[in-house]
Amino acid sequence: MPGSGHGARFDRGAKLVIAFALLLVTGSVAQIVYRFTLPTDGWAVLTEEVADTNWLYYQNLVGAASDLQTDDAVLDVEGVSLAGTASTSYVPAPPGWQKGHSVTMLVRRDGVPLEVTVPVVGWTGKALLTRNILDPVQFASVSGALLLMVVGWFTMLRRPEVPSALALLILSTAVGATFISGILPDGLSVQFDRLAFWLTGFYSYIIFGVILAPSFLSFTLLFPQPKHAIQKHLWLALLPYLFGMFLFLFLLFDGPAEAGWFSTLAMFLLSIISFIHSWIKQRDPVSRAQLRWAISGFVLGIGLFMLNFPLAFNLVENPVLISLMLVFQSLGILVIGLGLAIAVLRYRLFDIDVIIRKTLIYAVLTIALALVYFGGVILLQSAFEAISGQQSPLAIVISTLLLAALFNPLRRRIQKVIDRRFYRNKYKAEQALTEFAANARSETDLEALTTQVVGIVNKTMQPEQIGLWMQPIANRWVNQPSSDRG
Repeated sequence: MPGSGHGARFDRGAKLVIAFALLLVTGSVAQIVYRFTLPTDGWAVLTEEVADTNWLYYQNLVGAASDLQTDDAVLDVEGVSLAGTASTSYVPAPPGWQKGHSVTMLVRRDGVPLEVTVPVVGWTGKALLTRNILDPVQFASVSGALLLMVVGWFTMLRRPEVPSALALLILSTAVGATFISGILPDGLSVQFDRLAFWLTGFYSYIIFGVILAPSFLSFTLLFPQPKHAIQKHLWLALLPYLFGMFLFLFLLFDGPAEAGWFSTLAMFLLSIISFIHSWIKQRDPVSRAQLRWAISGFVLGIGLFMLNFPLAFNLVENPVLISLMLVFQSLGILVIGLGLAIAVLRYRLFDIDVIIRKTLIYAVLTIALALVYFGGVILLQSAFEAISGQQSPLAIVISTLLLAALFNPLRRRIQKVIDRRFYRNKYKAEQALTEFAANARSETDLEALTTQVVGIVNKTMQPEQIGLWMQPIANRWVNQPSSDRG
């Protein structure tokens, strides 16, 4: 039975993929446990280049008394320079970098170099709570990634015989492992420990080009059905992973980090091209329905990621709106994964048309109502100000009432236009059925009614053949008065 998940369908290849996925996630958990034991200054840092340093402090997670302040950029610790080292090389720990000791840091604060004394502490459960639970953006990011990993495992267990389900397992596990690695921030505890530096470098950075992007490309080569060449030679689906392995070796031997980012971008672009190729080539209804789910989830997920741009350019100032946008953009990867998982599982595939239609209708409706509301408020406020010399709250009240009055008529109008433009077949079917229902109420000629039924089916469904069967009435006295029923 398809999707029953019997153990007999776990062939050797599936077992190897499962073993690799387990190794990937357990390795990430193990490195977090190891990093938790290391000495630290207890702060979260941004590893972005600021002038001649890569370290920018922004949150005291442990809460230990320290001379550090938010937005301090660290330059060196006990005379050991950290300029440009956050992602390029391990730095031996300076003297005094032990729990219970203090170190002297040179930081840049407001553009001025300044020496500060910083205690060396250990990570605490409170620090993990502060970073991953109390911060809504971080919580949404980690929760979304872990949910995606669950979805990937569930999909694989339901469809272990489907190659694309195994690629989705690697993809979701790689994403989960990456976000697990982010449970503890990068910082001096990583920079000053060789093992932690390499483990964090792999799980937080290198993994994108070495495993995550190749798994996504491999998925698109196998989904919804393997490409023609891959059907003949299934090993071709492993080529993205082979490239990822060579990229890993290249970076391991001091290759420039930019090669990893460019390779990742190239593989994502190839994945999109592969999706487009499948959409052109796949013609059977189930495969196209699968592609609609996958592509819709991908587009929506990318749309959520795009929320970063107005934030990056400071186009939004309301702090509540900023927090909501950050939470939504962090869920983009989960939305992509859910779309892919539903497509692989073939669960209610054709409902996506309903979802897309409703989303389109209410998105246009929301924009239209927003324009009406804000336009009404501006015009009415201008009118009140011209008449009375001051603004009036009546403008908001009247605009709100106008919104309520317009909602249903505007929704029906938008729905009619969208159905006519984008869902022509559905619109024609609804029109034909409405017309038939009206005629059926007044039509008494059975032959004419039968002709209408056949015509409606031909018009809306366009079948190759039509057969009409009418059940005869078993007891011809059914319409007679009750006194004659014997």
